[in-house]
Amino acid sequence: MSLLFLAVTLVCLLSISSNTSYSATSVSAIFGASSSITSNNNFLTYQDNTLGIEIEYPTGWIHELHPGGLVTFLPSLEGNTNTYPAGLGITVEHLKSKNMPLSELTKIQIKNLTQNHPDFKLLESTDFRLAGNMAYKIVFTATDGMKHERKAMQIWTVKGDNAYLITYKAEPGQYSKYLPTIQKMVDSFRFTK
Repeated sequence: MSLLFLAVTLVCLLSISSNTSYSATSVSAIFGASSSITSNNNFLTYQDNTLGIEIEYPTGWIHELHPGGLVTFLPSLEGNTNTYPAGLGITVEHLKSKNMPLSELTKIQIKNLTQNHPDFKLLESTDFRLAGNMAYKIVFTATDGMKHERKAMQIWTVKGDNAYLITYKAEPGQYSKYLPTIQKMVDSFRFTK
């Protein structure tokens, strides 16, 4: 189950900034639950009661829900392109194996990245804290499903019987530009259940 979750998540999250046209859908339409959005200066707060998460994202960015517990946050398109320059995705997956060790999830995720992306290059690998929970963070480069070179950061953690995966990816030249915003988003991430 974990391997399947990570493989599917990887495909979805590494394809955030593709040429695919996205449409925003409410959580209730997909999951039969409620979500809410509130404003806080130049950031909005997105809360999803079904996924049990809350995160702030910049005003002007769009959030989109996808089947399978994936929510993405995308900035406006730049220039005359139909490719998003950056994006952040969050996936929450129920694990059949309760209390899976973070070290096991880390081994599986790095193995999947290596196997699914021949050009995968690990740039950084470190322990991390996500909303007070022990997590793991990597930074890497790889080519996504649309054959675009991307620089990405992934953070994952296990809480109870759920795995949480946050992926930020951008065009390599845009990665640093969006990183301060992404760091604020990650710092604002909270578990709501």
